Amino acid sequence: MVEFDQLILHLKKRINTNLPGRDSHKKMKVNYREKIKFPFTINKAKPAAVLLLLYPNDNQIFFYLTKRTENLKYHKGQISLPGGSKERGETLLETALRETEEEIGVNKNEISILGNITPLFIPVTGFMMTPFIGFISKKPLIKLDSTEVADIFSVNILELINNDKLITYRQIKGKNLNIPYFSLNNHQVWGATSMVLSEFKDIIHLIEK
Repeated sequence: MVEFDQLILHLKKRINTNLPGRDSHKKMKVNYREKIKFPFTINKAKPAAVLLLLYPNDNQIFFYLTKRTENLKYHKGQISLPGGSKERGETLLETALRETEEEIGVNKNEISILGNITPLFIPVTGFMMTPFIGFISKKPLIKLDSTEVADIFSVNILELINNDKLITYRQIKGKNLNIPYFSLNNHQVWGATSMVLSEFKDIIHLIEK
């Protein structure tokens, strides 16, 4: 694994070239074992953005994930990257930075942005989510926003890179699902977040070749 500064340089170049995108997403796509009609379509998608924030600590590289509270309208209780829906008058990047500051307390003015990776449509909730990759030069102070976030935890990038996907089986709203997930810090990370992390993981592997 490269050092933090080298990774940032490589990512800056790699994010602006061909991305693995859809192929990476497919690896972590939830498989509905029965035919299901989703309530939302891509042509009426609501824009949203998330941020994968990298930082160094003790010669290792980390990023943050959050556990959402149970009282939210969308994706309640799930593990997510900091982010949310776009507000009127702001860009998607501004959305990602604002939500990160609101949810985990990191000053948006201290964050450097490398770019965005492949947008992802979430048919269950109707969002078109754009993931941004950013970094901060040292481990930041974080602050829990208890209205949206139940917990914040750090993930060592090596934990993502060195772990293969796992599969679990669930029944949600009467439908049988095969759910690929990453086990990170003893949390099951699945759905849209795992699809974003799958692409990030594949980008890292491309860099290391």
